[in-house]
Amino acid sequence: MAKTARRSQYASTAQLEKFLNQAFQTTDSRQVCLALGEAVRTQNVTTIATASGIERAHLYGAFASERGPRLSTVTKVITALRLRLVTVQPSASTVEKYSSQQPVHGHLRYSTPAGVAELLNPALATSNLRAICSTFGEIIRAQENVTEFARRIQIGRTRLYRSFMGDRSPEFTTVLTILVAFGLQLRVERVSKRKASLDPYSTRSLGNSAELGKSAEMVFPQQLPVEFPAMAEA
Repeated sequence: MAKTARRSQYASTAQLEKFLNQAFQTTDSRQVCLALGEAVRTQNVTTIATASGIERAHLYGAFASERGPRLSTVTKVITALRLRLVTVQPSASTVEKYSSQQPVHGHLRYSTPAGVAELLNPALATSNLRAICSTFGEIIRAQENVTEFARRIQIGRTRLYRSFMGDRSPEFTTVLTILVAFGLQLRVERVSKRKASLDPYSTRSLGNSAELGKSAEMVFPQQLPVEFPAMAEA
């Protein structure tokens, strides 16, 4: 009975969207992973596994492990749940904090929350790992002082460069850490009937951030607290 009740609680995409966004709002990687794992368990896991191309056994453990999932796993699961990722500015105070940074090469789009979100969101809309990592790589390389940026997010400069080069998917906590540094947070939203282009290199999908790039592996920062806040009823 409990299992049935739990499934019915998040039966609709709208309910899943609300539930996951409460977790994303915390900007706590562990809380987000716990919520994603719960979202998977409340659905038909076999269906999610088939739609995402991820084995059932991996789905059960990916969001519960100490290291957490990779970005590729998250994007595939989010897509299978009929959702997509988007970056948002959480509050006016955060915008003020990061908008004071000096523009890089004269481009506010690389240094302010609004500018970074404008670059990232078209890539996130494609749900294509290559497109997303290419855009992250472009933003990082455009920073005026990458060494200082790496120090601030407690990730080695070399690892930061390599994290979005090559063929490996970065760890999801790394992505969250970088977004927080830019005064942004992730959210999910329901996918409209009209699907976005899946071509990671088309200018329609990526705007001006179509420069090629790839992803690579990265070391996690220390995990954050596990306790998950009570969720409001949908």
